[in-house]
Amino acid sequence: MNIQRKTPSPSGHAERTTVARATSEDVCRMMTEILGDGVDIHRCLAAQALGRIGAPLAVGPLIEALLDEDSDVRTDAAEALSNLADPRSAKQLLENLLGDPCTEVKLAAIKTLAALQDTAVTPWLRRIVKGRDEEIAWDEDEFYDSGWDDWVDVQVKAVGALATLNAGEAVPDIVAAMSDENAQDMTEAAFKALARMDKPGIDALAAFLDEESTRLRRRAAAALAASNDAHALEPLSRAIADSSGSVRLAAMRALAVRAPTDARLAVMLDDPDEAVRCEAVRLCGGLNPDRLPAMLADEVASVQIAVLAALTEIPDDEVLLDTLRDKMNEEPTALAAAAAKALGAMAPEHALGEIVEILGDAKRPVDVRLGALQGLAASGRAVAVPPLINLMNDDARSLRLEAMSALTRIARKDPVWPNAAGTALILALSDDADEAVELPGELVEAQAAKSPEPEMDAKSEPVAEDEVFPTSTIAAILDYTPEAKTVDALKMPAAGIELTPVDMERLALARNIKGKRRMATAPTVKRPDDVRRFAARILGDVGKPGVASALETVLADKDEEVRMAAADSLARIGEHAAPFPASVSDALMEALKSAKPSLKILLIRALAASSAENVIDVLKMQLTDEDSFIRTEAVHALRKLGQVGPEIEALLEDPDPSVRLGAAEAVVGAGGEDAIQRIVDFAFSFEGYHSRQAARLLRRLDIGEASQRFMDVLRDPERKRTWSVAIEALKELNISRHGPVELAAVRTAQ
Repeated sequence: MNIQRKTPSPSGHAERTTVARATSEDVCRMMTEILGDGVDIHRCLAAQALGRIGAPLAVGPLIEALLDEDSDVRTDAAEALSNLADPRSAKQLLENLLGDPCTEVKLAAIKTLAALQDTAVTPWLRRIVKGRDEEIAWDEDEFYDSGWDDWVDVQVKAVGALATLNAGEAVPDIVAAMSDENAQDMTEAAFKALARMDKPGIDALAAFLDEESTRLRRRAAAALAASNDAHALEPLSRAIADSSGSVRLAAMRALAVRAPTDARLAVMLDDPDEAVRCEAVRLCGGLNPDRLPAMLADEVASVQIAVLAALTEIPDDEVLLDTLRDKMNEEPTALAAAAAKALGAMAPEHALGEIVEILGDAKRPVDVRLGALQGLAASGRAVAVPPLINLMNDDARSLRLEAMSALTRIARKDPVWPNAAGTALILALSDDADEAVELPGELVEAQAAKSPEPEMDAKSEPVAEDEVFPTSTIAAILDYTPEAKTVDALKMPAAGIELTPVDMERLALARNIKGKRRMATAPTVKRPDDVRRFAARILGDVGKPGVASALETVLADKDEEVRMAAADSLARIGEHAAPFPASVSDALMEALKSAKPSLKILLIRALAASSAENVIDVLKMQLTDEDSFIRTEAVHALRKLGQVGPEIEALLEDPDPSVRLGAAEAVVGAGGEDAIQRIVDFAFSFEGYHSRQAARLLRRLDIGEASQRFMDVLRDPERKRTWSVAIEALKELNISRHGPVELAAVRTAQ
């Protein structure tokens, strides 16, 4: 089983040493030997390993271990048998439940016997539920030493086991235990158990709906909802009609999970309790859109707010839009904000004038303006882009950041690139803090000459003659000059960008908006610092061609936060994009020379997407950095680039655990003829600190060969000090992928 030999190559040179491959049965046999005659710590570990491996031949030795003199061994053996769920263990586990004073053994025995559906344990479980039965052994010393009665834990476990066994005859015992004022409060566990016990359990829960205690009725209603039994539907209907709003609320939530289209839910829209009405709108408002407009007249603001949140699912009409316009001027602020959000989401074309007015009115509460912004952004319509761009210069930080986040989503989803939203974010990287994000361009005038004047209605305000406005979103954004870094980064043609049919359609749509207000494209406010920082941060989520080159320009920025954000964005772009252009790689390596540790980490992470020839040497230099986080990041970057050599292998002995583990992952990823032995040795280093992680890594290579190497250690008496490491590794290597119920089914079939 552990024969090793050298395989000669055709040239006569010895090749890789071949090691026999151990099976899980081989490992189990060795564990049973240790379980029988090993020291106590090794016996415990062997029992745990046998339970995790799950081989049938482990059952007998584990049953014998239930009689071990060491209570820890008995506990681990009982837990292992609960994982194996083999019927052969039932008899001895029942004896341990009754005669073994160790609480952990009792708990494991109950769990296994219930999983095995062994009805012989039912009478004893009923006796445990009733009280501390004198015919069952208990740990009296523990009770007097700590003051804790272990029966309390066993009782709760017994209740759950009776539910698993579906022992309907035990329902009165469980109800009586709940009613004992001198015992522990076990209503939560008991209600959950009763809900699983067919009609007897459901009937017991239904009886609690007649209790005076609101808490009991509420818990009973929630438990009834968790049951899949058809008998639960009738008492659940009673709970929906309960006098307490909290009980009705619990029943309604439960019913919505079971049957979201149930007609009884719609009735709750007229409930007298405002909390119930709010929740009913959330749960079934979308399924009853015809009911929602009328609920906007509800006397409680919280209900109206809930309705407004659900209105986006129904078609808009003029009457409803007028109602929303009125609500935007009402109190409280949260109601006005919800109305603005609904209006923006439902009718961005029809109500653009009002929405723009709200967005630009600094006297309005920020929450209301934010609601309008969120609604407009959620609509996903083309007309949302210009107002969002204008908000990038607003005084309110929450509006600026929310607008930029919305532009990021639009830029990412738009199949056309360059697009208006993305270009605006790139322009925001400009380091001219004395100017707002200006969006005029030569294309504006060219397009304006081709386009008719938009219609104006009574709500529109006159525009001064000296004001210049863009007539196209893209034209407003693309301010082309030969020196513009943005133009170069996006590879725009010198003659400007020709509008596509989609652009023209969006332009026509935007120009025919009723009540549209023209917005000045050159705000007079000074651009806040956080605009550049946030733009650098969120451009990593856009990830379109040219974005990396735009971010490259700010890697040497005087603002440290901008540099950090740009490096982070480049790192995220590099995770899913093609290798960076050479200029981006050069900028990253140049920034690395003088970067602080926090920035270095991000730069190294981004360099993992570089194809520059000298990037490997630059990254290898970071492997000796005094900062362990930098060494770890350098290891990950070199691994991604496929450059795992002696420099990384040496880091398996690094003093920092994260560096060691990163090096081990790199070695496994690279493979090679010595990878298995290197990781096996790594498992034993530093007192076995990484034994379990090393075993998980070895699963990617060769479980059988790795198991054999660990078993060879267990056969060496001189290495007995490291046996615990080998046992832990073998347990992790050969872990079963089946749960107790699946294993029980396999045993039955066999």
